Amino acid sequence: MAIRIPVVISQHERRAGSVADYEEQLITRIVLESGLDATLIADLKAIELDTTDHLCIEGLKGDFALATWESTQYVCQHLHRLGVPSLEILPVDGSPKSRSGMDNVPAKKIFLISLATNVSIDTTIKTLKELLQSRSTPVFSIGAPIHRARPETAKLTPAEARPVVHSISQPTEMAKRVDEPAAVTSAETDDFPNLDLLMDELDQFNL
Repeated sequence: MAIRIPVVISQHERRAGSVADYEEQLITRIVLESGLDATLIADLKAIELDTTDHLCIEGLKGDFALATWESTQYVCQHLHRLGVPSLEILPVDGSPKSRSGMDNVPAKKIFLISLATNVSIDTTIKTLKELLQSRSTPVFSIGAPIHRARPETAKLTPAEARPVVHSISQPTEMAKRVDEPAAVTSAETDDFPNLDLLMDELDQFNL
């Protein structure tokens, strides 16, 4: 599944002139970018409980980016007021991160983007795309090597595992037995030990 990042734009407390134009252009650019989902809400201080903007914040179950004109302390104060118990603010400009809220509750990570009319929208979009890229890059943990069970044949000793190879230049014992004439052993003549004597006695009868 492709990684996507919700980008919440919290409007300026006084929307007028260049500030309003900046917000509209930023929203348009975010909508056109792949992997970024834009959501426009009112200034955090102006959001009341159970309003549409409050329900929108509650619906963001995972991490998200927050583009705001206000400070980190301002963001923490009003998000806690709106029911977010624990926060970890991660400014994308490299400023020190901060954590606030309940220590025994997992902190929701918020990537904070500071808005200012003197910062080009191209720069803000580039920052968001870099954030998206960093979260799309898989991270692999390096642990202990996995030892797999060896097959039964691997348990043989080196002598047992060594294959028997017959050299074709040396005749095998079986070949020697085929080529050599069979020798008559003494066991084969022991069946008639007095054969010559018997033949002499028969000649005496003149048969």
